[in-house]
Parts: sequence; C-alpha cells; structure tokens
Amino acid sequence: MNISVLDIVKSDLATNLSDGVALFDVIKTKKPSEITISFVGVRLISTLFLNESIGRYATMNSKTIQELKFEYPQGKEMFAHKVDDVIENALLGDEYDNFVDKALLSM
Repeated sequence: MNISVLDIVKSDLATNLSDGVALFDVIKTKKPSEITISFVGVRLISTLFLNESIGRYATMNSKTIQELKFEYPQGKEMFAHKVDDVIENALLGDEYDNFVDKALLSM
C-alpha cells in the first residue's frame, strides 16, 4: 500500500504536530511490510512531524519497523537520514531520553 504524505497533509510542508498525527492515524493499523510511505512532492519535513508519525509507529512495531519502505523525492537525500534517525531514536526509547537529559545537564 502506497501512502502519500503529500495527499495526507495537503501541503508540500510536513512540519507540524497535527500533520504527524494525521499520518500516524493512517498507518497505525497497517503492517510495516504492507506500507510504502511516499514523501514525493514534499519540500520540507520536520523532526516534530516525523516523531509524531514515524517515531510513534516505530515504538508500536519495534520488531518489524525495518520492513517499512519509504520513497523520497529526488535530491532530498536528507529526508532518508532524518527518517532513519527518528526510527533509531524511537527504538532506543528510555536510553535516548537519558542521552538527551545528560546532554541538557551538561550545558
């Protein structure tokens, strides 16, 4: 099943919390192996959007999240790096939160 972020957020900017929730609501009941999330046509994505959509989905499907497929716009290689980082951080869970807390305390 191909899921177009552009169609869900109705914009070429996937940047806010409510858009992340909208994507999550579409994908939450699907198996990762059945989904391709397409960012084609999207100009900008934010970590907030990705955390609320892909990150939440990763925590629910931690054993199978690597089966999820993505399609990115040409020339937007950074999108793949952001998505990979969000998934990795979501899978780290409390360990990631501890890293962030320690970093904030050291400032």
